[in-house]
Amino acid sequence: MRKTITGIVNFCILLSILVSPLLIIYKIDKLDAKIEQPKIIVYQVDNAGAEIVGTVTDKDIIQSRYIVTVGAYGKFMVTKEQYDQINIGDPIPEFLKGRGS
Repeated sequence: MRKTITGIVNFCILLSILVSPLLIIYKIDKLDAKIEQPKIIVYQVDNAGAEIVGTVTDKDIIQSRYIVTVGAYGKFMVTKEQYDQINIGDPIPEFLKGRGS
């Protein structure tokens, strides 16, 4: 009985010694992949009193976020439905001209 328990304990210790480095390597790889991702900064602007004019120059999906670029004004984050409505070359949509867009 004592030999069986000792054998089980030794097996568990050996298994943990073999599996621990694999888990550490997996976590390090996951962390490195996260560090290498481009960072996105989202600003909320107040366009009250300003008229935005221009055309959509680019559409992109970055980290599952739908981004529309409008000339000199920069990038705007929009919903999937809005992203699907907008085409490159279209004038800036009304929902991007509103306050807090």
